[in-house]
Amino acid sequence: MLGQPQGEFDKTAFVIMPFTEKGNQVRSPGFFDEVLKSLITPAGNAAGFGVITARREDSDIIHHTIINQLLNAELVIADLTDHNPNVLFELGIRLAKEKPVVLVRSKDTGPVFDVDNMMRVYPYDQNLWSTTVEADVKGLSERINGTWENRATAVSYMQILTAGPQPVKP
Repeated sequence: MLGQPQGEFDKTAFVIMPFTEKGNQVRSPGFFDEVLKSLITPAGNAAGFGVITARREDSDIIHHTIINQLLNAELVIADLTDHNPNVLFELGIRLAKEKPVVLVRSKDTGPVFDVDNMMRVYPYDQNLWSTTVEADVKGLSERINGTWENRATAVSYMQILTAGPQPVKP
């Protein structure tokens, strides 16, 4: 079932991404399901994470699941493709918790000003051809591993925003 972990994993990565391509003239139907199935899940699994979404079968109240996972999942993977407002809102909640997050977006999606200027975003090929997916799974898996391994020492988005002016040293 899409959105449920496949196999046994010690860690969980919760994915926030658009559920549908509704009203989207750029993306074909099923695009985000394919990104989850062909790219995000294999990359997360390769990095040792069970990958879940709020669309799991055991999810009664979807908003409850989303908030709980944003607050408690070991890692969140956020797909910023097409600047979906729900995804950006959910990302804000996660960033406020100062917990690990990996950002991705299709290469044909423009930057998000307040995000791209301060955080690394993994760009994946929107064509999802087997050759590009293979390279992107490897690259995204490396990004996930790097984020996880550096979680204790990385400066968070909130720390960057709230640091304020630094004293000038003579």
